[in-house]
Amino acid sequence: MTTASAVSGEWRALVIGIDAYEHVSPLKGAVNDARDIAQTLTAAGVSDLTTLYDADASRQAILDAWQDLVARSSSDDVLVLSYAGHGAQEEEWVKGSEADGFDEVFLLAGFNVTAPGNGERLRDDDIAAMLRAAGDRSVLVLADSCHSGTMTRSVDPRIARLGTRLVGLPPFENDVLRDADLHPVLSKKDGTTEDLQQFANVVYVGATVDGQVIPELMIAGEPRGALSWSFARGVEGRADLDRDGGISMSELSYFLQETVRVATEGRQTPSLTIGGETRSAVLPRVNDDTWTRGSESLTVSASTAAARPVLEQLSIKHSGRLSVVETQSADLFWDVEAGDVLTKFGDIVLRKDARTADHLADVVTKWVFLSDLYTLSRDIIPVEGTVQPAVGHIREGSPLKVGLRSERDGFMTVFALEADGTLRLLAPDRTADPLGKDTTLQADEVYALNLRAALPFGADHIVLVQSAKPMPKLVTVLSALDGQPLDHSLSGNLLKLIGESADGIGITGVYTEPAG
Repeated sequence: MTTASAVSGEWRALVIGIDAYEHVSPLKGAVNDARDIAQTLTAAGVSDLTTLYDADASRQAILDAWQDLVARSSSDDVLVLSYAGHGAQEEEWVKGSEADGFDEVFLLAGFNVTAPGNGERLRDDDIAAMLRAAGDRSVLVLADSCHSGTMTRSVDPRIARLGTRLVGLPPFENDVLRDADLHPVLSKKDGTTEDLQQFANVVYVGATVDGQVIPELMIAGEPRGALSWSFARGVEGRADLDRDGGISMSELSYFLQETVRVATEGRQTPSLTIGGETRSAVLPRVNDDTWTRGSESLTVSASTAAARPVLEQLSIKHSGRLSVVETQSADLFWDVEAGDVLTKFGDIVLRKDARTADHLADVVTKWVFLSDLYTLSRDIIPVEGTVQPAVGHIREGSPLKVGLRSERDGFMTVFALEADGTLRLLAPDRTADPLGKDTTLQADEVYALNLRAALPFGADHIVLVQSAKPMPKLVTVLSALDGQPLDHSLSGNLLKLIGESADGIGITGVYTEPAG
């Protein structure tokens, strides 16, 4: 694998973030995303960096900035084009050029559906021309927006969620771009269309695969996009999976896929394409010991002020890890009357069984532990996880399949954290497999669990711990805890033991609901 010291050339970046839209719904986290990326790239040693926020990010300003960036770069430099803001679709200009009949669009701050404001947008053909203007330089495109689709799971109306980065567009009656003078940086626009993901010198990272709408999230106490947040954490060093001082494109791809999926509880799957000529590019990383940083605090709220004393007691119990807030968009929201616990994403994580303070306490203990486990999984090798079916809540009695895949051979143990906080050891299964033969793991082969949706309904999480060596101590501890709610007094020691045992961790959420 190529290391950072083996790479010549400079990294140069154009970072764009737009919240303050004049004529369409504003966003809250896109500028936060852009600033975070800019600060992290600067900390990683990128000195040639241009930022354009809100109204400064006009079509003219973006094209000018890119033209200047290309002009002062050399052929062995790597260019970054980062965009956080609204995406949209419009009818394709060249009939038959797109499989779905639509071109993808980035909307800029002054965009309006009527002229002249409809000229404040960048079409995918414009981005393609910008990439052609970069010649044979390697380019990393980071697009934290969405263009079409639906939510992978419906959002419960009890949760006051943030907006999405999608705008629906009607046909333009008077499109000013049709007759606009061509900017010099678009001069290589040759009338043909080219998929952004097909450039040999481009790494394209999109916030989502086609057909998913991405929400803005509260991450670390502020509105964010999951892709930008994950990218910045990767540049901090977490994506340097082999710890060699540089981040290869394959490492970045693997890290972002799993980090975004985990951060959004499976609601968002990024789209990544690595051009063949960019595979040797190595992203600089921050020279900082990011692995010593503490976990983020979770927030909790309730539907009634009468529950406040219960929440305060939980915050004391989980000192430094849990805080009480008033908003319904807290990480965990307790609907006391219904007996439900919901997440900030609008998912019910325990349905009708959170009737008492003790029941809530078990759910909170699980999610505090899960938050720490997520942090630990990002600090070592992530293990890819998938769920089938992937869309919607899985009905009672319906079959489902959880797949977990590691890039390494080794051994594993698998356990579930059920919706009510109960721990279940799934592998090794002492009854079905007394010799523990099902705990070996083959690199790049999917370990599949065939399950059925059952009580308690809500969010179950399947955890795979992978190691190069057998883990008898961890298996013994998990066996002793099997069938019991996770005990707060023991969860810290369990997390420490997993950290000492694991070379990789995979976490997959499964959302279930009663039949009918």
